[in-house]
Amino acid sequence: MVAEVAERLLNVDEFLQWESQQTFRHELINNRVHQMTGASRSHNRIILDLARALEDRLHSEACEVFAVEVGVLVNLEGTYTYPDVMVVCGEQKVRAGAPQTSLENPTLLFEVLSPSTEMYDRSQKLEQYLQIPSLQGYFLVAQDKPLIEAHTRSGAGWSSYECAGLESSLIIPALDCEIPLSEVYRRVRFEET
Repeated sequence: MVAEVAERLLNVDEFLQWESQQTFRHELINNRVHQMTGASRSHNRIILDLARALEDRLHSEACEVFAVEVGVLVNLEGTYTYPDVMVVCGEQKVRAGAPQTSLENPTLLFEVLSPSTEMYDRSQKLEQYLQIPSLQGYFLVAQDKPLIEAHTRSGAGWSSYECAGLESSLIIPALDCEIPLSEVYRRVRFEET
């Protein structure tokens, strides 16, 4: 994220209307519009390899993986985001009047951390994402080292753990699968980041 763009606060409906006319993507954070920045090569490689690894493990058509261009209506109070990778299981719900690339029932959300977004991804976004009723996991993916911070729903609460090192695997209970970090980071050269 960069600086705020809009001069006034917008609700979700106003934002979606405004966003549909923009050249570049934006996020709505607590009713404030923020322009999204470009991503590094490592950031893009991680997104693509993570999406591929997830897709390879989905053995049913009940779940679908989306990367970058599909938005999430986080809450009606004024937050709409574009997660780097999202998995939706079951019926995909789109709010009436919202674009078809706008979902409101994610199962898993992944954000690849960048210097400009890391604080938001770890604070406000974490707090708001964990309130989404359908969400079963939120994952913060480092791009400067092989490390994924996992927040997974367990019963009525959440548990957190870190998965570190190329020899380790990320455990995703909602999909009943494991993804080796060596797959997620297979094309990343850490000296480039």
